[in-house]
Amino acid sequence: MQTIENSVLRVAVDEKGGQVLNLVNQNNQIDYLRDQDTRKNLEVAFKGADRSENWAQLLPWTVIDKGDAQVSLALIDDNDSYQKFPYHFEAILTYLLEGNRVELKCYLKNNSHKDMPFSFAFTLPVFAGWSITERVNELELTRDEITLKAEATNFELLAQNEQIIAANDSTLKSDASVEFKLALTVS
Repeated sequence: MQTIENSVLRVAVDEKGGQVLNLVNQNNQIDYLRDQDTRKNLEVAFKGADRSENWAQLLPWTVIDKGDAQVSLALIDDNDSYQKFPYHFEAILTYLLEGNRVELKCYLKNNSHKDMPFSFAFTLPVFAGWSITERVNELELTRDEITLKAEATNFELLAQNEQIIAANDSTLKSDASVEFKLALTVS
């Protein structure tokens, strides 16, 4: 597990799945991924077009850069994944803290000489009692005096089934790359 923090936020990232285990506002000690006795994770999904295998969960993430307020993890195909998903790829997932905001960036590169269909998503749990306001590429959750705002670039942002899902289903051209961003701002 890797922990990054600044004066406002503390985030714990698990190399298994690249998921966020804690998102804590250090001013009031509220963990946005915990509700009383229930804890959920902000999950990462990277799947092929058939959506059968989540490579973000199945393959190992490796820490490639770490600072006080940033951590970057890399995910690279292997022989076993290539047998089921016949593409060579690499993904770099970066969590960066800036003030009261955590930015999740995923750089995805298709290293194959053919187009790669894929699905990439971040899934943020929403606990009971939160109200959701939807805007273009932005969702705002509020409960009592607490706010969590999600903003997306290159993602469709949806609120459904007690989750916020930032997802992109696409095809990446051969030897091409793309970057996805999800920013979470707490107040």
